[in-house]
Amino acid sequence: MKLKDIEIVVMSDEEYGEHLNQLFEKVRRSEIHEPEAHKIVARTAEDIGKILTRERLRLLQIIREKRPESISELARMLKRKESNVHNDLTFLEGIGLLELKKGKNHVKKVPVVDYDALHITVPLTA
Repeated sequence: MKLKDIEIVVMSDEEYGEHLNQLFEKVRRSEIHEPEAHKIVARTAEDIGKILTRERLRLLQIIREKRPESISELARMLKRKESNVHNDLTFLEGIGLLELKKGKNHVKKVPVVDYDALHITVPLTA
């Protein structure tokens, strides 16, 4: 089973600002040689549920299992409006949970989920 490791971290605005400052400093000093684990930052624990909604998880599952060849086809499979599906796809692509690749005719976008499961780490300590 191919897993996609995702770390979800709850950080205040101040903590997130400090995190970015440290990251930029590492880049400036050329200290980053390997990509960091994929990380999603949430402001509160409740925000995690807003990021990975039931519909977004269902969308990822359908893409993985059925391999739709367009956003329109995916919307029909999900019985949802294409504009709403497109919004969720754009969001999930932005946080690295799927890819939108060019289709055979280079016009349609094909959603791709290339893993079987999400492995999510939520730290319980600060």
